[in-house]
Amino acid sequence: MPLVVVHTAAFLALMPSLFSWTALAVCIAGIHVFGQAITMGYHRLLTHRSFAVPRWFEYTLVVLALCCLEDSPARWVSTHRKHHVHSDEHEDPHSPLVTFLWGHMGWLFLHNRELHQWSNYERYAKDVLQDPFYMWLEKNPTSPLWFYIAQCVVFFAAPLAIGSIWLDWNSALYFAAGMVVWGVFVRTVLVWHITWSVNSLTHLFGYKNHDTEENSRNNWLVALVAAGEGWHNNHHHDPSCCSVQHKWWELDVTYWEVRALKAIGIVKDIVPRREVRVEEAKKAAKKPAVSHAS
Repeated sequence: MPLVVVHTAAFLALMPSLFSWTALAVCIAGIHVFGQAITMGYHRLLTHRSFAVPRWFEYTLVVLALCCLEDSPARWVSTHRKHHVHSDEHEDPHSPLVTFLWGHMGWLFLHNRELHQWSNYERYAKDVLQDPFYMWLEKNPTSPLWFYIAQCVVFFAAPLAIGSIWLDWNSALYFAAGMVVWGVFVRTVLVWHITWSVNSLTHLFGYKNHDTEENSRNNWLVALVAAGEGWHNNHHHDPSCCSVQHKWWELDVTYWEVRALKAIGIVKDIVPRREVRVEEAKKAAKKPAVSHAS
């Protein structure tokens, strides 16, 4: 139902009275900010642990991700980790090898009981559920919806208060309503389809740098709109690595933003590529043991 309702609400953007350049700008900015909450937060941080951040920043990313209505952290993580284990096999939750529409969004309209069994969480998201906040979200399955509604209130109330300063009341109402339509509903739909395109397009169209024994591909268009996530074959080759930029021209915006956050002291322990990790392990193994004898 949320998928249908939000898609339907996004069509209100066709009403000229709800359009403003400010709302459009907020929508465009929100696509990146909230989209990175999914890419950087749910995917590279929670799912693959490819870098570390303070708890306050992790929670910030998660709250923004909840405002995308893409499920709770544990459910998102467990589904994606299962995808990696069974990529393009029968157990894969969203392989587009079934059909393109299935891999893109069709799988979301089917209640897959296996994805919601405790054994699935125990295997694929046990570490996530050790956090009390994430466990609380799982115990309250409607909680993502309330986060989503709360942002709608904020996106309406703040523009209404600001708009009423220089606009008449009726115009301020339309301005605020337009901010909700463009800044929340349209942005949500676009972030959804950008995320889903990684599941669908990058397992059907593109090229391979690595033989990963499944159908992941590098797709430049998806990489462009999804801040680097389209270099999907690179990611499947080395899921733990923070960067998916394996050739100089395969720009990974998310990785460079993580590097920027490291430069200002928020991020640490960025996981390098597999060959670097192997070399570091070899060097560590060659170091003589330190004697603690007195």
